Amino acid sequence: MRHIPGSPRADWGLAIMKIRAKVVALLSVVFLALALAEWGVGEVLLLPGFERIELDNARTAMKRVEYGVHQTLGGLEVSVTDWGNWAETYRYMQDRHAEYSSENMTAAAMKQLHVTALAFIDVQGNIVWSGAVDPASGAPLALDLFAHGSLPDDSPWRNNLRQAHAGQGLIATNHGVLMAAVSPILDGFGHGPSRGLIVMGRMLTDAEVAGIAARAQTSVALAAARDSRGPTPQFLPGPASAGASEQIVMNDDVTQVFRVFPDLTGQPVMTLRVDVPRTIAARARKTVAYAMAFTVGAAVAVLLLMLVVLDRTVLTPLGRVTRHAVAIGAGDDLTTRLNLDRADEIGTLANEFDRMVARVAESRRQLIDHSFHAGKAEFSSGVLHNIGNAMTPLGVRVATLQKRLRAAPAADVVRALTERNRVPADASRQADLDDFLRLASGELAEVITAAENDAAIIARQAAAVQNSLTDQRQSARGTAVIEVVDLPAIINQSLEIVPDPVREQIRIELDASVQALGPIRLARTVVRVVLQNLIINAAEAIRAAGRDRGVVRFSAAITGETGSHKLLLQCEDTGIGIAAENLERIFERGYSTKHDAGNLGIGLHWCATAISALGGRIWATSAGPGHGSTLHLLIPIPAAAAERRTEAA
Repeated sequence: MRHIPGSPRADWGLAIMKIRAKVVALLSVVFLALALAEWGVGEVLLLPGFERIELDNARTAMKRVEYGVHQTLGGLEVSVTDWGNWAETYRYMQDRHAEYSSENMTAAAMKQLHVTALAFIDVQGNIVWSGAVDPASGAPLALDLFAHGSLPDDSPWRNNLRQAHAGQGLIATNHGVLMAAVSPILDGFGHGPSRGLIVMGRMLTDAEVAGIAARAQTSVALAAARDSRGPTPQFLPGPASAGASEQIVMNDDVTQVFRVFPDLTGQPVMTLRVDVPRTIAARARKTVAYAMAFTVGAAVAVLLLMLVVLDRTVLTPLGRVTRHAVAIGAGDDLTTRLNLDRADEIGTLANEFDRMVARVAESRRQLIDHSFHAGKAEFSSGVLHNIGNAMTPLGVRVATLQKRLRAAPAADVVRALTERNRVPADASRQADLDDFLRLASGELAEVITAAENDAAIIARQAAAVQNSLTDQRQSARGTAVIEVVDLPAIINQSLEIVPDPVREQIRIELDASVQALGPIRLARTVVRVVLQNLIINAAEAIRAAGRDRGVVRFSAAITGETGSHKLLLQCEDTGIGIAAENLERIFERGYSTKHDAGNLGIGLHWCATAISALGGRIWATSAGPGHGSTLHLLIPIPAAAAERRTEAA
């Protein structure tokens, strides 16, 4: 059905849509807030925490690299200390015997020691012997470190010449960074005096860096190095980290930690870079994304589930209550009920609304009944008043006529005639009787003339009473109040107002068609009185058939075409029946087959008149005396009610 904008049906539909939209909006805002809160927790707390873990791991990796560098230097220090505290080395620095140099100062010996550079320096700082080989090819390598033939005056190792302790550090050379260690040359028992220094060095090649990375279990690269002729290595751009010698750069894929290593003099000599893949942050971000997606999906699922549950438990029942309330307010059908079997607030509201409608329907029924009876009383008062007005002069005229007739000498005339007709008396008596009869005849003639006048007036006054009754009958055919009622309820109401002996004598049966008819629009007060008369007549017919108890059965149907529907109501009894010649006469005024005292024969006549006033008709059928009878009522019903009844069927 199309809803007209501004109609009650459209208004309640719009109201329900507004409530549903508000619920959807509220739940959506709640879940959106939860999703934003989860996103905020992930972005503000979780991901920064994982990034800090990655940063700590990267710094730890750099510390392992730094430890690997120091471990390599420590290994060189162990080797150089072992050679410096060797008696053969101590003796060589004293006498320079060739056997020592031929056996130990060779490329093979350096390869065995896994060193790139080897040098012997006396206590004056002069280089006694030095050698350097390429770590890849083994070819001799010219290092500027030993090119001057002695240690520079500012070399920190000059203190080792006399203090007799080992040392290590990084040195910038013309071929790169040299990891070097020194040890004083002692007598083999750790005693001096020191006869100089022995220097062992290893070039920091890519292979050496790879070895350090393997031991540190991370990715290491030489980011920058300074040779003896080059500039100081600089930091790469990026966010500053704690400590002046470390810098951290983070991008989407990797965390890079740059560490600057100083040489023996404390000047920056090289920068190592540790590359730590950002797998933790990537997995954390993916986990947060999965959690966010799961939350959004769960929120949508919960939202839909809540909408379905709310629609079934709240919105749909609320819509049903609203539709019912609007229908009750817009129409006059007070018979339908919600009958919501719920234990919640909506069920309580629906039950209270049903009770309220039931009370309103009962109050309306009582009001209409009171109005009907009051109208009848007022109508009767008007009829009696009008008839009284017409009957007053009629009574006066009749009394006058009676007085005239009583005053007439009718008895005297009878006696005089009787005496006159006897045996003739004397002539004087006869003459007196004749004079009396002549005078009495004149007087009777005057009385008769006056009586004729009174009779004519009485006839005119009686016609006025009849006209008044006709006028009142026509005015009584006003429009009846149409109500939405249940036919079984009307039948039960009619049964309630019949005398107790009648109810004890009959059993009312309702055909399934009556129960299935549903609410219908009728003049309830009129139909109820008609049914009351039919039930009473049926009880009298059952009693006339000699039965102590009988059955009165009602059936109903909707007949007619669209726009002209009518209710066909049939009342069938098990009484004495009706003869064929009386089927139509029983509805005549004053006709009755019963001769009980006080029966005026107007019950069925009134029913026929009342049904005719509603635009319908009534007729009777019977198989004859002893077979019961059926009274048929055909009552028009409004088209709207009939159409609703047809749709419901």
